[in-house]
Amino acid sequence: MKIINVDYQTNCYLVCNEETKGAFVVDCIYAPFVIKAAEKEGVKIKALLVTHGHYDHIMGAADLKEKTGAKIYMHESDMEKIDDPRKNFCPYFKNVVKHFDVDVTVTDGDVLDLCGYKVEVMYTPGHSRGEVCYKTGDVVFAGDVIFCNSYGRYDNYDGDFASLKKSVERLLALPENTRLLCGHGEETVVAHERRTNPILFGL
Repeated sequence: MKIINVDYQTNCYLVCNEETKGAFVVDCIYAPFVIKAAEKEGVKIKALLVTHGHYDHIMGAADLKEKTGAKIYMHESDMEKIDDPRKNFCPYFKNVVKHFDVDVTVTDGDVLDLCGYKVEVMYTPGHSRGEVCYKTGDVVFAGDVIFCNSYGRYDNYDGDFASLKKSVERLLALPENTRLLCGHGEETVVAHERRTNPILFGL
């Protein structure tokens, strides 16, 4: 498995299988960066996994699907955000998200077979009602649930602190060496966040 962070404005991950030459993407803000990275690695993008429906995680979804034929996976509860700038958190409510259709709706406990990898869906609401994390091996693509030494905001449409805290606690119940690849900022590991994450200590 090779994981490439394609876009640092919002972390967009390209997960490559060098044997099958297939790849899947987690979140996509700008499709050309992702496509260029896939071409460089010599892989074909098969799927786009959406953690949640905020604009900075789905802005490139329509273009990526159009140009690569990738199937889009997303939780049903966040699909309402695709076409509504008030809900997808677009700045100044200016809709910069092109419409896209979701091919596969995911729910907690689903195990996806993608490009030779088993990917488990973990339902983790709080930052967004339909947020999910995707776990494969000892790696979790954590969206905006948790960050290094921090956690996602909950003051936007359908955010909820109690749900967010439960979601963070669920992630931190995973083995301590589990890598958390966050939607923004640097990656972290469960062991570190158990010791330092302020949501656990009422900060």
